[in-house]
Amino acid sequence: MKNNRLHFILKLLTISIFFALPACNKEDEKIPPVINFKEGTEFTQDSAVVKVGNKLIFGIQARGNSANITNFTIKKMLVDGTAITVMDTGLNSESLDVEKVYYQNVEEEAEWTFTVMDKNRLSSHVSRTVYKDPDSQFGGIYYYPSIVMGYQSNTGYGHFLDPFTGKVYSEDSAVFFQTDMHILVYFFEDNNLASPTFSSAGEMDNYSTEAMTFYPSITEWQTRPYTLWDISVEDDPIPAEVFDQAFNDSLLIVSYDEVWGKKKFKWATNSQVIPFKTANGKLGLVKVINAETSDSGTIEFAVKIQQ
Repeated sequence: MKNNRLHFILKLLTISIFFALPACNKEDEKIPPVINFKEGTEFTQDSAVVKVGNKLIFGIQARGNSANITNFTIKKMLVDGTAITVMDTGLNSESLDVEKVYYQNVEEEAEWTFTVMDKNRLSSHVSRTVYKDPDSQFGGIYYYPSIVMGYQSNTGYGHFLDPFTGKVYSEDSAVFFQTDMHILVYFFEDNNLASPTFSSAGEMDNYSTEAMTFYPSITEWQTRPYTLWDISVEDDPIPAEVFDQAFNDSLLIVSYDEVWGKKKFKWATNSQVIPFKTANGKLGLVKVINAETSDSGTIEFAVKIQQ
């Protein structure tokens, strides 16, 4: 009897250990995060054929399994092997749910890859290939050869610009046309350097305070358009001739680098050409004609922007 009982106990113990071991291993197992595209006809599909300048809309959802997601990147791989990092951002979240809007460029084919990495440095990705529509035609542009704006302490010239009409507004009048105010200018000294600056009201919503400090009224606006400025031209200038030769939007499209689009452009100087992208996705170029260096001064520039 005792032997039977002992045999039963040993058998039960063996079974318990057998089931316990996988549980321990599973607990220690690190599983990569999961990422997928959102479903819907509004999103750009794999092998889509898109005309130059048209929207690319990608919906991405992801979640961590063993750890929080800490990094999200978007890369565009061209057929010649060139890899363009469109976005590389850190976070610390259990999940990710985003919709990103870009615009078809002039490349014939591009593979868009979306990657998430978790705290354990495990990653997962999804990709879609997009082709340029061979029937693409370049679009028209608006051109304003001379726009003069005043910095924050200037009372003779306005500080806000609708780049689609070339019309400049004072702070008092800009409030009535909030959705059209894609550009504002101000002057300050940064690291003891004179800094004529291009920005937008949306700067204040993106962890920056200069615009709201110089133009307090924008804190009450219901809509603050956010314009991005390509700061790569500080180290890799665009020749003035590129601006002069832009008769359609082809040069505007290839001049703007999505990776380097930032909330403002500081240290603007005479003859400098600066690419930008408005909140409604239109690309443009500014060519500085004369940038004065005091907060009561003015800045004169030319603008070309997609219609």
